Amino acid sequence: MKAIIIGLSQIGILLAQQMPKENHDAIVIDIDKEKVENCTDLYNVNGICGSGASKEILMRAGAATADIVIAVTSVDEINLMACMIAKNCGTRYAMAKINQPELSKDKDYFTAEFKIDSIINPKLEAALEMYRQIRVPGELKADAYFSDVATIIRIRLTEKLIPVGGLPVKEIKNVFGTDMLIATVIRDKKLYVPKGDFVIQPGDIAGIITADTAIPQIAERLGAAHKPVRNVMLVGGGTTAYYLGRKLVEDRKSVTILEKDAKRCAELAELLPEANISYANGIDTDILIEEGMEKVDSCISMTGKDDTNMVISMFAWSSGVKSIITRINTTAYEKLLNKVNIDITILPAVISANRVLSFIRNLVVYNAKGNDIQCLYQLAGGMAEATEFVAYDNCRRLGIAFKQPEFKLKKDILIAMIIRQGQVIIPDGNSKIHSGDRVIVISKKGNGLNTLNDIFA
Repeated sequence: MKAIIIGLSQIGILLAQQMPKENHDAIVIDIDKEKVENCTDLYNVNGICGSGASKEILMRAGAATADIVIAVTSVDEINLMACMIAKNCGTRYAMAKINQPELSKDKDYFTAEFKIDSIINPKLEAALEMYRQIRVPGELKADAYFSDVATIIRIRLTEKLIPVGGLPVKEIKNVFGTDMLIATVIRDKKLYVPKGDFVIQPGDIAGIITADTAIPQIAERLGAAHKPVRNVMLVGGGTTAYYLGRKLVEDRKSVTILEKDAKRCAELAELLPEANISYANGIDTDILIEEGMEKVDSCISMTGKDDTNMVISMFAWSSGVKSIITRINTTAYEKLLNKVNIDITILPAVISANRVLSFIRNLVVYNAKGNDIQCLYQLAGGMAEATEFVAYDNCRRLGIAFKQPEFKLKKDILIAMIIRQGQVIIPDGNSKIHSGDRVIVISKKGNGLNTLNDIFA
């Protein structure tokens, strides 16, 4: 596909990096000449310096014949305008980033009246990711969510769980006493998509897929008994905090938001009257203690600065807070936090890039019955992917047991779960795919999966 990426924000840069790897031709547009030059030097993309809302610039970028325009600048109105102009020029599909709650409410209007095919809201997506994570025991990191019934959690396996001699994957669910499956393993920085005879060793970092209802039992086995989160502190009162705060008060949580801008505090007090809004400098440890840091069940640091968020999270960790979530934009900071056992991080740009890639993959292979891909997640530091497919009646292996010779998968691909009418199935040799199933597939990065049929050898 031929794609035009407007705006070299974190999302735009991630897309410029990823699109050529998925065999798409991409051209980037940004008003910052230095950003364009750096991007074209680093990645296999072309670039134009200028406004993405300019018809002249869009035509120079090839909007008349482009398959898709993806507008992800920092200004919502420019993104909407760029998409409308590109569509009028001949671009087949348009995708716009919107953050403002006021504009986000008009999503259906923009898609119906202005023919914008898809709208992403990074701040809302980040808030929803945080909300889901809060519902998972603090020591466990949730990496992916499927159909609101299943989750992939990431844990480091210890000698208390795994004997020194190791255990094969097929026996691991006996350790936890519930239905689950190890979908990925990282050992010595190398990724494995394990089969049943793969031997798990102490120290392995495992990605475990399981039904949400089984997570408390797994947490208890790990010594991380699930304590429901009731009191939540949000440090930083931006748009993401508003979206998350709204979800939490709807869930009847006690919410405290610390914000250093008095005007924004007044706005939040009006928008979220059920929450406790405090005018405070969140990095001041005395204020954090005064506001009850040592008593909260969960602390989410979401100021506009990565280094500030890191300091707040480390202070929360030292204060004994069990559930700590850090919003960051730089993956290098994520690795730094992991070294001090604060590994629950949210990267809005990565979440949004995944949503864009899901949309594009569904365009690559048109299916009149609907989208093949429901969601896409990066796992294991970007080395693996978890994809939720819908099995339509054109799936080539419907009704065939997994143990049959004709049911053969490509290398480094695992069917980790089937969701059938809301029920979670961890597959075995007797399992079969039925039309309408949601099929969770784990694969190493670069397998190029656009449809469920792509997984079969």
